[in-house]
Amino acid sequence: MKKRNILMIATLLLLTATGVKAGEKKRTLTHEARKYTNVEKVNTAEEAQAQLLPQAYTGKGVVLGVIDSGIDYNHAAFRNPTDGKSRIVKVIDFSQKNKRVFSTEQEIMALTADKNDSHGTMTSSIAGGSDLGNGLQGMAPEADLILCGMGDYIGGENVNECIKEIFDYATSVGKPAVINISLGDNLGLHDGSDVTAIATAIQTENGSKPGRAIIFATGNSASNWQSITRKFNSTSEELKTVLGSNTFPIVEEPTKPVTYDAYYSAYADDYQDFMIELKVVDTTNGTFCDWAEHVRDAKTGAVIPVIDLKKTPREIIKNLDGKDAVYYNWGLKNYKMDDPKYRLALVVKAGNAGQTVKLMCDADENGEPCFDAPNWNNYDFAQAGYTKGNGDFNFGTDFCVDAAISVGAYVTRTDWTSYDDKSQSYSESRLTGKKQEIGEIADFSSYGIDDNGLAHPTVLAPGKGIIAAANNYDYDDYFISGQPGVINKDNKDKDFTTLCPEVTKFGRTNWYALSEGTSLASPVVAGIVALWMQANPNLTVNEIKQIMKETSINDEWTTNIDKIPSHNKTQAGYGKIDCLAGLKKILNNTDIDVVTNDKHRHATPATMYSIDAPVYNMQGQQVDKSYKGLVIYKGHKYVNR
Repeated sequence: MKKRNILMIATLLLLTATGVKAGEKKRTLTHEARKYTNVEKVNTAEEAQAQLLPQAYTGKGVVLGVIDSGIDYNHAAFRNPTDGKSRIVKVIDFSQKNKRVFSTEQEIMALTADKNDSHGTMTSSIAGGSDLGNGLQGMAPEADLILCGMGDYIGGENVNECIKEIFDYATSVGKPAVINISLGDNLGLHDGSDVTAIATAIQTENGSKPGRAIIFATGNSASNWQSITRKFNSTSEELKTVLGSNTFPIVEEPTKPVTYDAYYSAYADDYQDFMIELKVVDTTNGTFCDWAEHVRDAKTGAVIPVIDLKKTPREIIKNLDGKDAVYYNWGLKNYKMDDPKYRLALVVKAGNAGQTVKLMCDADENGEPCFDAPNWNNYDFAQAGYTKGNGDFNFGTDFCVDAAISVGAYVTRTDWTSYDDKSQSYSESRLTGKKQEIGEIADFSSYGIDDNGLAHPTVLAPGKGIIAAANNYDYDDYFISGQPGVINKDNKDKDFTTLCPEVTKFGRTNWYALSEGTSLASPVVAGIVALWMQANPNLTVNEIKQIMKETSINDEWTTNIDKIPSHNKTQAGYGKIDCLAGLKKILNNTDIDVVTNDKHRHATPATMYSIDAPVYNMQGQQVDKSYKGLVIYKGHKYVNR
């Protein structure tokens, strides 16, 4: 099974699509994600003490795995800030198709990157990047890192092998582990039958295994009308929808023939068959036309034969229960219409009354909405009964099990300073036509109810306007091929507005860049879970979800339906993750009392300890009663200050 890296909207294309433009300089280069999730209040001894926490939480003693593509293994973000030694305890690399494992300092320091983009470098640094003094450290800057670089071989089996390797290593060293996966597919059955969803359930024992958790990005498909779910009351009822092209930008009266480059899938809730046809529609009058006259190969100009969706694209696959499911899966690659007024359209009828059909499109960067009811050329498609798509059912298939934690994104930055000291800002949302605000759920953040009735995302985290480590070998976006870290300024087709100031350390340039996507929100949560596991190494997924449910922040952006971009409460999950509140909940649940020196102190070392009862530190060693820190006395935990 091939997995496409759909969960991060590629920096260059996405920011072009959302209209990045120069703006007034408003704030300095700080990592807003740590601020808004209250991670800043737990990472240092001073902040932790101010919050009456027993110690600072940095992920120390926790294995933090990232499965991704485009990882610069020797970025300063993955080294000890003092001596430059790698914090990566193991690299699992699939860039040459066959798995290679590197676990020694010498092997890891000799590596470059698994792919020429920055996606995996960003996600890894967000989850566990080191504190280099620039305010851009990750959530868990002292966790043990295992980085799995997938290269171009992002298959479910490879992902699962990485999951097993990471958890096996954690077991061998007796540490808890959390894994971030910002890769996946939105097309397919959403019932937990995806191979990674099955592996997640097995590896975490359905969410009940202590010290094991996997975090997933939900996807970026909510703002381009990429799904339709329709319940049919009868078999005579008909659904019609126009397929939007990848031509971009949209114009009121198209003058150039449009092209298609997208993938689609469809299935019914009962997994039985239904009628589905692909047609050509005239946008001036809504009538269907002859296919052969209007559909061409964009490269050769040859006529493309009509696609009979009842033949090749129709498959019989197994659902999670092992039963046959009828599934349609097809692509429109290099399809060109001969005249700008024509579009492709779908016509669907139910196979039986009461059946719900689910249509999905994988085209995050389409110039036009995937499923549309356009009003071009003065013809009102909506009035004629055509259906417009939405974002209600277009999220990843990997996490449709109780054992997974899925993450959506919200906005924590709207402007930034690029590497050349120029101020940049986001422009208007493609969905609302307005600029998104700090705190608002990102308009692209995927959501929905899967086939099992599970709601996604589980929780929200910062994911729009995130600055994180960039790959020195990112020749696709920034740098000159063969010259790591050297900006390709002569390439006028590249957009360098997202490239941010670098850090020169350990004999190399270490770049940072800005991007957005639930891909970047997911590692925020993974890093926070690592901090929680430092406080309680026995946490299970089920317990973590309950903590999120009880402690997440809910404000006007998550509770006011009019301020949620989709106007669907599901998009908000449990709310915005709060590291500090979750940590306090965990410490409370582990029966730890804080003994302080203020007027509320209810016990002192002299009155709390009796002569005949010994005091132990957390390593089980007997200590003096004046010992400061977390101690055990008469089987109870105290923080003695």
